[in-house]
Amino acid sequence: MKLIKLAVAALVLLAAAPVTAGVSSDYAFEQDRMVIDRGNVFVVSSFDSQDGITVYDFTGVRLWEARFYAKILSWQVEEDFVMVFSKDRNGTSTYLTCVDRRNGKMVWQRP
Repeated sequence: MKLIKLAVAALVLLAAAPVTAGVSSDYAFEQDRMVIDRGNVFVVSSFDSQDGITVYDFTGVRLWEARFYAKILSWQVEEDFVMVFSKDRNGTSTYLTCVDRRNGKMVWQRP
């Protein structure tokens, strides 16, 4: 009887354990998807045909949004710039892009 009670208790505990999903290939890079820097919230979003960086203030107002038709692999906010390393959707080219952190406009891009 004790064995049955232990088995039932184990099943209950297993059923109550949180279920975690595996990491999607969409989020394969080891970078943060959100960064808070100097009063702004920078968020990276990924979609089938494009990725983007959206910046909000602390009241939730969207300040700017920059879209990339390449897959964002890595990014960093540094001083007045957002540096973005990306790969085109075909996987044949990579890009280093410098974006102005104040308005989201591209400063330069190199293949």
